[in-house]
Amino acid sequence: MACNEGGNIMKDMSGFIHIILQMALLLTISKILHFFLRRFGQPSAISQMLAGLLMGPSCLIRLPLYRHYIMPNINEDYLLSLATLGRMCFMFLIGLEIDLPYMLRTSRRAAIIAYGGALPCSILAACFSPVIYYLTNAHGSRLTFALTLMLIFSNTASPILVRMSTELKLTTSEIGRIAISAALINDMSCLTIIAITSTSATATGGSDSMGFSDRATLGVTALALMAFVTLVTRPFVRWINHRNRHRHSIRNTEVVVILIFVFGVSIITEMLSYNSMMSCFILGLMFPREGGTQRTLVRKLSYPVNHVILPVYFGFIGMSTDLFVVFHARFFWTVVIVVCLNTFGKVLGTILATQYLQFPLHEGLVLGFLLNVKGHIDMIIITMARKNNIWGQETFMVFLTTIMVNTFIAGPSSAFIVRRERRALKYMSMGLEFQKPDSEVRILACVHGPRELPTMVGLIEASRGTDPTKTPLAAYVMHLVRLTQKMATTMLYHQQEDHRMDDNDEDELGGDDARQINTAIDAFTMENGITVRQVTAVSAFSNMHEDVCNGAEDVRASIIILPFHKHQRIDGKMVSGRDGVRLVNGKVLRHAPCTVGILVDRGLGTGPTAVASSSQVGAAHHNLVAALFFGGPDDREALAYASRIAMHPNISLTVVRFLPMRRGEYEAGIEMEASKDNEVLIAINNHEKEAQADEEFLSRFYDRYVATGMVSYVEKFVENGADTVTALSAMEGMYALYLVGKGGRGISPLTMGMSEWEDCPELGSIGDLLASSDFTTTGSVLVIQQHNKTNEGDLDEDFLMLYS
Repeated sequence: MACNEGGNIMKDMSGFIHIILQMALLLTISKILHFFLRRFGQPSAISQMLAGLLMGPSCLIRLPLYRHYIMPNINEDYLLSLATLGRMCFMFLIGLEIDLPYMLRTSRRAAIIAYGGALPCSILAACFSPVIYYLTNAHGSRLTFALTLMLIFSNTASPILVRMSTELKLTTSEIGRIAISAALINDMSCLTIIAITSTSATATGGSDSMGFSDRATLGVTALALMAFVTLVTRPFVRWINHRNRHRHSIRNTEVVVILIFVFGVSIITEMLSYNSMMSCFILGLMFPREGGTQRTLVRKLSYPVNHVILPVYFGFIGMSTDLFVVFHARFFWTVVIVVCLNTFGKVLGTILATQYLQFPLHEGLVLGFLLNVKGHIDMIIITMARKNNIWGQETFMVFLTTIMVNTFIAGPSSAFIVRRERRALKYMSMGLEFQKPDSEVRILACVHGPRELPTMVGLIEASRGTDPTKTPLAAYVMHLVRLTQKMATTMLYHQQEDHRMDDNDEDELGGDDARQINTAIDAFTMENGITVRQVTAVSAFSNMHEDVCNGAEDVRASIIILPFHKHQRIDGKMVSGRDGVRLVNGKVLRHAPCTVGILVDRGLGTGPTAVASSSQVGAAHHNLVAALFFGGPDDREALAYASRIAMHPNISLTVVRFLPMRRGEYEAGIEMEASKDNEVLIAINNHEKEAQADEEFLSRFYDRYVATGMVSYVEKFVENGADTVTALSAMEGMYALYLVGKGGRGISPLTMGMSEWEDCPELGSIGDLLASSDFTTTGSVLVIQQHNKTNEGDLDEDFLMLYS
């Protein structure tokens, strides 16, 4: 007895050592292959499947020494278990990171694309199932074979699609997010069908003797368990967040407890005939977003899942495939027929669905090939078919080969189309002026410390409108940490140490500032229900603008909001902070890929949501906002952003338009100023175009907001810059927030002479006056510059030279 136990222990130890060797070899080969294939735009999943193919029965395993020392047969069960665990981890991570409000908003479009691509595949599978049944020498029920084939044809593997979309940099684009939503809908539908028609006992080779009532009982029990766990999870996570309220992240022991809990629930649901991967996804999807728990889980799981677990999962698909079976002529042509029918049906159906939704053709092609990737669901289906004697081992290998070939086709095809249509698919911000009022606003708010955060989150809350489903909002806060010599030394030291104390958060970048920011954002999320994603950028002031611009491209921001380099003292005076902050703002204005706003804070964020909080409705000056309009693209952009704020129920927006006393003064002023450079005709033509654009934009704005009573409208007539200053001074103390364009309005008598008084040219003449200590002590100011390729030359070179 003792000898048997000892032999089992040695056998288990040997299996464990072999699995470590296999994982190391798989990761090494996949890295080498990806080093070459990435130059051709191929995603890493292709390299990992090829690595598994090389290590499997198609290649190296046919060598006796390799098979004996590296790949003994006993390890197939270990790899299968590890691959299953990997799928569970990845689906839980997808649920944690998924943008649930976006998924709900686009559920109709995503469902049309998912089912539009699946329907032709199912029809083709049903029509050609007798031919494929004959070619594969299948046995068993022809109806069951046809249904199995329809599921294989119509399925999309969401884990592989998410990985491909990430590496093609599509996850933040509209097409990438739609693809992920459609793949998840497809996955859930296929898993629901599998749960209805089968049990987990069938999948593992057990008997299928349960009746319909027994299966229904198990299904209802699984759903009730998931509902109960979802209800219990929220107070449990809140307790953990409260326990770690002064920490950047939760403890490692708590992370382990949560993961054990998730996997335990998933295993129980698997025993109740419901797929464990989908239960993991639902748990992640319903997981509370506020607090440090979700943030810590995403950070802790991202690296091991993406760099260890998923490569093993993809490699296992390759290691399970024996291409020598396909070398038989009949099986070879079966693979060709299945792959061609599958690809044709999926691409055709997706293109038809996207054309119905009025998507561009190239986006329909990308979606068609991406949604044709195969993976875990197909593995489950063909394994079930083999266990239940629907087909034999040879047929199993044929369909396993088709899974790999479909994925090989999907990856390069999508990469090729994305590269060819990169200009069309590239992030290009049109400006808020040209976007639909109900389009999603993506805000990247930058802070250098906790002091600027209340105002930033207050502005974010004000931008969400009345109904988040009608005015969708995606908010990101980027903590800009200045890289100093001391911090660089500390970072190098901790990289060498390779460990971190579990109960000490002092090593987090940003120190105590980062913890205060995390705590404030967590409180804001819990109070308002707005998910704010956090990003930390560490760099010197000289190149900090690159992190901001790259971050804006990564999140496809509609607007970047930067804090002004001056702050208000207790006596109301504005005093300068670090000149490096001013340099960053100037460079971002020059190089930003989208609209930029500079926020001058004068107490707008007293309390997390002071500008829009229902508790502030009685205090009139806290919820009155003014949009000043002089004309030009920047002012139109400021007014477009103001229209988003006007949708908030606790904000009253007033548009103040400044007009000349006599209409002909514009042309006279332009001619007088422009004659110095002999550019009179050009200046007059530009003025006429901008004036026409102003009138058209204001006409649409008036009909939509002013005529309906949502916004107040006032016109002020002035003769010159001095009158403008007087009119603005009369508005002192009336509003909590002033919105104004930076000044891309050209030469105007309304602001003539005001540039001579400018202290901060990055704000423009009007913004500089509003931000000065002489103007007001109560109203914050948001100065907006519309994105334009010509903006790179707008910023004064002397300004950059002075503060570089």
